Amino acid sequence: MSLDRPHTEVLRNVNPSLLFLKRWLANPLVMGSITPSSPSLARVIARNLVREDDEAIVEFGGGTGSITEGLLKSGVPASRLFSVEVDAKLAEYLRSEFPDIHVLEGDVRNITQLLPPAMVGKVGTVVVGIPMVLLPWEAQQEIVEAIFSIMPQGRYFLAYTYAFGAPIKYAKLGLTARRVGFTPLNIPPASVWAFAKR
Repeated sequence: MSLDRPHTEVLRNVNPSLLFLKRWLANPLVMGSITPSSPSLARVIARNLVREDDEAIVEFGGGTGSITEGLLKSGVPASRLFSVEVDAKLAEYLRSEFPDIHVLEGDVRNITQLLPPAMVGKVGTVVVGIPMVLLPWEAQQEIVEAIFSIMPQGRYFLAYTYAFGAPIKYAKLGLTARRVGFTPLNIPPASVWAFAKR
């Protein structure tokens, strides 16, 4: 698969919060919140990234790019950042706002087909921003299997959530879990969890 991004019309004068709300209204089960994530949440995530120089960071659920922007500010090179977005309007917006990253439009469960073949196995950390807590166990299992198929052995992935506990049924999935951060400054307050294979 080529790294070239498809031509997209630049979206001008778009309020990201309003776009986010509209997309939430269109499909609330795909969006985890009615508001974009905060810079404080992006900083918590960035502090817990693992990435070697030749590895990429993959974001599941780019939304309007609030976490994307935070990852770039933390030092993740744009050429090494892949954002997966299933919503066509949000994918178009991400391409217009972040033309130097790689926006992959599709279902995260198909990540091995969406990523360039050379990057499969070269992903340092996957950051999950989709509302895993709302998904049935079977869907959680498929997504977790997809995540570990693109990472080196022994790595963990990050997932952020607005729920009180862990966003996935990690014991049933054969994973260990630890909460690595919390920010009350996000609306709503959010936690970041790290999950690894047992």
